[in-house]
Amino acid sequence: MVGQLVGTVPRYLELLRSQYWSEERWRGYRQARLERVLEAAARIPFYARRFGKAASPMDFNRLPVLRRSEIAELNRSVRDSSPAGSDLIVDWSSGSTAMPAEFIYDRAHQRGRFAARARYLRSHGWSPFLRTAWLVKLNFLSGGSQDSELVRSPLFGIGNSLPNLDEFEAQFEFLRRYDPVFIYSFPSNLEGLLPLFERSGLRPPRLRGIFTGAEVLDDALRGRIESVFGVPVAENYGSTEAFLAWQCPNGGFHVNAEHVIVEVVDDHAEACGPGEMGRVLVTTLENLKMPLIRYEIGDYATAAGEDRCVCGRTLPIIGRVMGRSMNLFRARDGRLLSPWPLVEPLKARRELKQFQIVQTAADSFVVKFVAAAPLEREGRAFVEESFTKVLGIPVQVEFREVNEIARSRVGKFMIAISEMSPPS
Repeated sequence: MVGQLVGTVPRYLELLRSQYWSEERWRGYRQARLERVLEAAARIPFYARRFGKAASPMDFNRLPVLRRSEIAELNRSVRDSSPAGSDLIVDWSSGSTAMPAEFIYDRAHQRGRFAARARYLRSHGWSPFLRTAWLVKLNFLSGGSQDSELVRSPLFGIGNSLPNLDEFEAQFEFLRRYDPVFIYSFPSNLEGLLPLFERSGLRPPRLRGIFTGAEVLDDALRGRIESVFGVPVAENYGSTEAFLAWQCPNGGFHVNAEHVIVEVVDDHAEACGPGEMGRVLVTTLENLKMPLIRYEIGDYATAAGEDRCVCGRTLPIIGRVMGRSMNLFRARDGRLLSPWPLVEPLKARRELKQFQIVQTAADSFVVKFVAAAPLEREGRAFVEESFTKVLGIPVQVEFREVNEIARSRVGKFMIAISEMSPPS
């Protein structure tokens, strides 16, 4: 593991230069990388059948979308066509889409992932020799199942810690004692910690910044975190499959264009216009073992157009990441709706310690909640009226008090879930 990370340093230094390339150089890089990826894909029976002939970069936007349900078949094809005794690097996705999948990587892909992570962290002043509280269960650096060993490795210094996601009170005490310089955690976990820091009036005195990913961070929560802790929050957009994008200190959400191509497309797999919401497609550029080509990762985002960040980096920009389809609500006509306008009325209720919104029909919701105080009729009516106003149709809201809202297997709190099937 340490040897592999040390081997990442040259790639990291390359990324520090490539992030300022000219448009012409980016076009040449993308063309060359796509040629290599498509040549590698042609040697995999799954893609050979899928494309029918050797595809070229000129065909890229016309290639079929790779669905999550097809990953198992691609995986088998890669394994069956690999020489006996091949050294395969594998990892399983978390299965938050209810469809876990195994992905196979080569070492170049992992080096690219590690290097892009390092670029993101270092751009915000992070150092492996400064105390960092890794409040995560998700694999944030390796893409494998070795994060705990990775953080505690000599390369990352002896001051780092990766505790399990314990109860919020235990995490609060850990942070108070540990006094980190940086914190890395999920938005929902940070939200659970906020009341404890608000009531105590404390915050880690040496804290310089907070990193977060794996979930959508809405503007209201970002503002509250930055107000309570007094430091900036930097997001990233990562996945088991690849490290897709990251937020620089100037706020731009940069795609790791050396590592992946990210498209935001409509239902016909055509590029969305600036500001339009669409499906996220990912093409890996450094994984020749099991390349993903126009892979529908399961997320929705808004397209950003050709705008550049004021930081001067020429990396492409992606707009707001809206989350997975299962976390987006649906209107009667099948349109996807952001859950955040419905989240805000619930956040305003001090009676709710924690909550989850489940959409069971276009006009029907269940609000599961852990009570900090009794939620009286007036509070329930306020929420129902707010939902009706936001959606523009009468809605029914069932309130269901529970003792706890369980985390997902990787430690996330799912604040919004839609049980509606997408239209056929």
